Amino acid sequence: MMHLDKQHPRPIYLQLKEVLRNQIEQGIYLSHQQLPSERDLCQHYNLSRMTARRALQELIAEGFAYTRAGKGTFVSGKSKPAGHRLKHSWDWQQLSDTARASAKTGHGQELTYPLESLDCVGSEKAIREAMATQSLEVVACELFPETIRNFERRWVKGEISLLVHNYAITTLHSCLVAMVNAAAMPDRGPKILLGCAPGDQHDIGLLLLALMLRRRGFRVIYLGSNMASEAFHQVVGSASPQLVCITAATEESALEVVGLGKICGEGVLTNPGVVSKSGSCPPVFSFGGSAFSRNPALVSTVPGLYLGDTIEEAVSKVQELVRK
Repeated sequence: MMHLDKQHPRPIYLQLKEVLRNQIEQGIYLSHQQLPSERDLCQHYNLSRMTARRALQELIAEGFAYTRAGKGTFVSGKSKPAGHRLKHSWDWQQLSDTARASAKTGHGQELTYPLESLDCVGSEKAIREAMATQSLEVVACELFPETIRNFERRWVKGEISLLVHNYAITTLHSCLVAMVNAAAMPDRGPKILLGCAPGDQHDIGLLLLALMLRRRGFRVIYLGSNMASEAFHQVVGSASPQLVCITAATEESALEVVGLGKICGEGVLTNPGVVSKSGSCPPVFSFGGSAFSRNPALVSTVPGLYLGDTIEEAVSKVQELVRK
C-alpha cells in the first residue's frame, strides 16, 4: 500500500524510499524505466522538494536506481521483478496469469468502475455479486489483490488521481478486514497470534493468512499492521497463544522480526513437538512475508521457524505445528 504516515516517527523520506523500492521489486517500474520526478512525487504526496530528493538519493545509494544528467532518475539494470510463485504468495502482487486474467474480466471490471467512480453502493453491490458466484478465497485472494494492483499501476501512470487510488485500496482493505472478522471461530482449539512487524504497514498478505486459518477452525488473534514491539511480550503473555506469527514485507521490518524472536526468549522453539492445548508451553515463534521470500538469506537471521514462501505453505505448516 502506498500511504505515507506523517505522524509516524520514521522519517517521511525513508517511507517514500520504501514505497518506490517496493514498486521496483514488484515490477511496477522495470529496469531502466524512469521513476517519477521530484516534482511529481511532491505533487502526489504533498511533500517538500528536499524530502522527495532524499528519498531518491536513498534509492540510488541502495543500488535500486541511477541518474542521467538532465534526464532524471531511472531503475537500475539489476532490479527485476521477482518471478511468479504460487498465486497466493506473501507478496500479493504476484499472481498467476490465470488469476490475473480472471480478475481483469467479469467481476474485476464490474468492481473497478464503481471504485473509480467513488460509488460506495455500487462497489458493495459488485462485491456481493462476486461472492455470490465465486468462493470467498477466490474473491479475497485473487480478485481483490489484482484489483488493488490495477489501481496502483494506473495511479503510477497518472491515469487516476491519488484520491481515487486511496479510496479503492481502503475500500478493499476494509472488506478483507470484515471477512476476517466475520469468519466464525470456535470457542476452543489452537490459538494463533498474527501481526506485522513494527513499522510494517503491509498487512494484505497477513489478512489473507488470517482469513484462511480462521476458515480452517483456528482461533486467530489478528493484531494488524505496525505492531508495537514494546507491548509484544505483554500481549503474548496475556493471550497465551500456541503459535505466534510475525510477517515482514521490507528488509527494515525483517530486522524487527529478529528482535521479536529474541524477546520471546525461551518461547522460540527450533524443534517443537505438539503444543499443549492448555497453553502452558511457550508459544512457537514463526515468521514469514515477502521480505524473506525475496531475500532467503534473511531467514537464517531470525530465531524462529520460517513458514515458507507462500500463504499456502504457511497454512500447511501451521496445521502441522499446532495440532488440534
